[in-house]
Amino acid sequence: MHPILLHYGNIVIRSWGVMVVIGIIVAVFLSMREAAKRNVDPEHIIDLAIILVITGVIGARVVYVLTNFNEYRNNIGMAFSIKTGGLAWPGAFLFALVATILFVRWRKLSFWLIADILAPYLALGYSIGRIGCFLNGCCFGKVTYQAWWMVYMLGAYRYPTQLYSSLASFFIFLFLVTRTSWYQFPGKRFLVYIILYAIYRFIVEFYRYNSAYILGLSPAQWGMLGAIIVTSLILYGKSLGWKRRTA
Repeated sequence: MHPILLHYGNIVIRSWGVMVVIGIIVAVFLSMREAAKRNVDPEHIIDLAIILVITGVIGARVVYVLTNFNEYRNNIGMAFSIKTGGLAWPGAFLFALVATILFVRWRKLSFWLIADILAPYLALGYSIGRIGCFLNGCCFGKVTYQAWWMVYMLGAYRYPTQLYSSLASFFIFLFLVTRTSWYQFPGKRFLVYIILYAIYRFIVEFYRYNSAYILGLSPAQWGMLGAIIVTSLILYGKSLGWKRRTA
């Protein structure tokens, strides 16, 4: 683990924060380029990105604290500190989704078009950010001595679930970024992203350390099951509309 990249006097630069910032910058830059190709003013992407960073951090922290409340029960003040990580992507996604809906209504933009533009680059930014989780030592896997790929972390050999997540999300990015023909089906790229993310996350959770389980599954896995079902239904409903339109 390398949680601190630079420590000079009172200045502390943490690896997790650096990788998250790099992920955001890369995602915003590539989304702006994609927006320009789709006749959307890139300035909209910049404005939306600022809003999403703020709402995403709030949502990620809220969901992380709620799903790991035992860690903060005796020290509520730590719930407001993110210096060492402790953010849940599903929470960031949900809060950011609501913010995006409000933003596109305000700017009179197409929600599905903006979502389709952002989808692959959300996956790429997430992939980069997960490297920060690995360097920081958070979001770690269960103890194992049998995995073909394990790392020594926190006093034991563990599944490097942060790197599993990073690789899975990078492959999702590669898949989605090449599906430019899907723009004729508004929302398809975004909805498929949600489904692919939920599938990968459900699988990785079997190897990731969790402090609580409900009927044998982690809270995140139950959330992913719900996301897969709801998103699949939405995708199916929209596909019927696409078929009628092209018939």
